[in-house]
Amino acid sequence: MTMDSLNEQLRQKEIFNIEDVEYALLEINGKLSVQKKKELQAVTLKDLQLNAGKATQFPIELVIDGQLLNDTLKNNHIPESRLLSQLKARGKKLEDVFYAVKSSNGQLYVDDYKDNIQHPIDVE
Repeated sequence: MTMDSLNEQLRQKEIFNIEDVEYALLEINGKLSVQKKKELQAVTLKDLQLNAGKATQFPIELVIDGQLLNDTLKNNHIPESRLLSQLKARGKKLEDVFYAVKSSNGQLYVDDYKDNIQHPIDVE
């Protein structure tokens, strides 16, 4: 490995100064594993002796392309009637919904087919 390659892989790990590295290993797969010096490691809640609280709930997809994900609703104990009533309260029908997800904070996020976006284009 050249020094340029080493520095590139360090930068990808947000290490811009080789002096910040305590220990590094070149893995069999060609990737670099790095341990920063203790004083430069990120602080965790455990380090601060703080309670982490409840685990964050992973977002749950409920509707894709106007179709209910019935297995997901069933597996997460979400009644179809409750979801449909929430959509109705927002003035939406199932066929109006491109994507709906129960976010990690428990709120329902809905993206409509008709959201007035004109052919999104990636601009670099």
